Amino acid sequence: MNKTSYFSLLCKRNIAIMVLSNMAIGLMDGPMRWLLPLLLMEKGGPFLVGLSFSIANLGDTVIALLGGQFSDRFGRKIMLVISSLFYTIGSLLLFLAFWKGSLNFIIIGMIATIFIYGLSGISSGSTLALITESISEEDAGKALSLVSFGGLMGRILGSSFIGILFRENPVKALIAMTVFSAISVLLRLQLKETLQLKSMGENISLIEHLKGMINAVKMLGSLCILSIVALIILNGLSLAICGNYYSPYLTENFGLDSAKVGMIFSLLGLIQLLLTPVAGIVVDRYDYGFLNGLILGNVLSGGFLLVFSLTHLPFVAVLAMIISSGLGVFHSIGYDVMMAKISENRFRATIYSGMMAVWNGMFILGPVVGSLLYSSNPQLTFIIASVLLLATLMPIGKIAYYFRNTALNKRI
Repeated sequence: MNKTSYFSLLCKRNIAIMVLSNMAIGLMDGPMRWLLPLLLMEKGGPFLVGLSFSIANLGDTVIALLGGQFSDRFGRKIMLVISSLFYTIGSLLLFLAFWKGSLNFIIIGMIATIFIYGLSGISSGSTLALITESISEEDAGKALSLVSFGGLMGRILGSSFIGILFRENPVKALIAMTVFSAISVLLRLQLKETLQLKSMGENISLIEHLKGMINAVKMLGSLCILSIVALIILNGLSLAICGNYYSPYLTENFGLDSAKVGMIFSLLGLIQLLLTPVAGIVVDRYDYGFLNGLILGNVLSGGFLLVFSLTHLPFVAVLAMIISSGLGVFHSIGYDVMMAKISENRFRATIYSGMMAVWNGMFILGPVVGSLLYSSNPQLTFIIASVLLLATLMPIGKIAYYFRNTALNKRI
């Protein structure tokens, strides 16, 4: 079977727009990933970091469920545009929070976090649905990796550029981040809707749509569903516990300033950038290539995270963190392709968003647990996170058993 090249995929309208819009969001989101935790830590300590991200992810969990159903009923494009608007509003609020002072920052900064990492999750199912519906199934891995490539490219450029600019002029840095997110809104307005028009806006209530989705999920069987849920819980909880504390840990334990941390995250982005097309090829090359992606992105990543948590050498710590986080792209591509394989058009965004809601749910509890662990023992935070990733080997094995022993005619 002939498969489409990366260049040919990039020539497709929706893929090209999603690559560019993700790049624009990446220019904002890249530095936001380490800058926002640092600012929250400076103003309110570990508790403010944990509380802010827990509230944000509570909103993300709820909005993901609604966003998927809205996407399957009213279209992918509108959800993607709204998501970019939330990014823009959050960036603007963060600028206002920094401009107004410390007390206002605690209040407005939390609201900004909710918009950026909570409400923007309304498009989680729409992104997968629009991309996979714009290309043939055998090219899903490459198409998803190409769109991720755009986002990672933005993170690389944004993390380095904003890190340097923030050190010199914080206000200009935050204005630039707001402009980047606004550009993504304009780009996504040019997307072509992929949901069939006959299924858009049907007179079906959200409850009826949810019931239909539940019945469709039951067709897959408990082994498959429970294994996927277990994988999501372990992966999500691991990231939720330690994800917000990489930059503070590097600063406090190894004496790295914001500019150096920014450069490290830029290097991390570069590694992820290089591995993303590799992940797409690996996942598409084999019938069950997504399983290899899940193992690399969870089990092997967990091993390197354990090294990061145990070492006292700055170079080893930075290298282990970069490798561990870099391997995460294999999980991302592998997981998305797996979900595309078990779902079809009419419930695709709802199914994916439902699973994302479970994943997001881990970020309600995880940041609070992470803040308590980090306050008492920063090293223990990363040890526990690594053990959770290593434990994903069990559900991945069950998922492999399902796909290799069950005919794929049980598609939703």
